[in-house]
Amino acid sequence: MWNVSASTVCEGQRVTGDWRDKAACRDMYPDLFFPTTSSEERLALKACAQCPAICECARYAAEHALINGYPLQGIWGGINRSKGKNYRNNEKEM
Repeated sequence: MWNVSASTVCEGQRVTGDWRDKAACRDMYPDLFFPTTSSEERLALKACAQCPAICECARYAAEHALINGYPLQGIWGGINRSKGKNYRNNEKEM
């Protein structure tokens, strides 16, 4: 298991209103955020890197680590919750 908090991803940034309305991924194909290849993962993490709601998304994921008793999966707030990767740690690879 990984130990990545929302504060690791962002410091002091907040989006007002419902953060999901401002999320870069709101009109993207949802399966992109459940990647099966490293190239799909890079595309999703790039979308997160440009998202104005990345901090709120990371906070949501940290607060909802379990959904119906199962661990949260996929990419949330620039972190691959399936792996615990933070896009900022992998910027050089993109």
